[in-house]
Amino acid sequence: MGQLRALGNGLSLPLMVYTPLSVISYFNEVYNGCFELIVGSCPQPPFYYHLPRLAVFFLTLTLLRYAWEERGDYGSHERGFSKGLVLGTILGVLTFLVFWLGGFWGWEHLL
Repeated sequence: MGQLRALGNGLSLPLMVYTPLSVISYFNEVYNGCFELIVGSCPQPPFYYHLPRLAVFFLTLTLLRYAWEERGDYGSHERGFSKGLVLGTILGVLTFLVFWLGGFWGWEHLL
């Protein structure tokens, strides 16, 4: 039971950070996203346009490094927390990608 609780704690920690970043990125893409290869008529994006993606990149590296350091012996609670961190990071990155692409292309093209 303790290892399952540690897994749940490790899973919830990244999702508490990735979920707000995903929503911020969605609205950022809705209001500022532009894609034009041929004419190049897109205006210059605001200075904060790339911040959600940079934050997710550095957050992913930090969480995976923390999970690597926290892994313990086989069967220990630290190992469950570490597995939860890795699973939460993967789910968080996938959530971020769905919201980011949903804001950029629109939900009708994704679903």
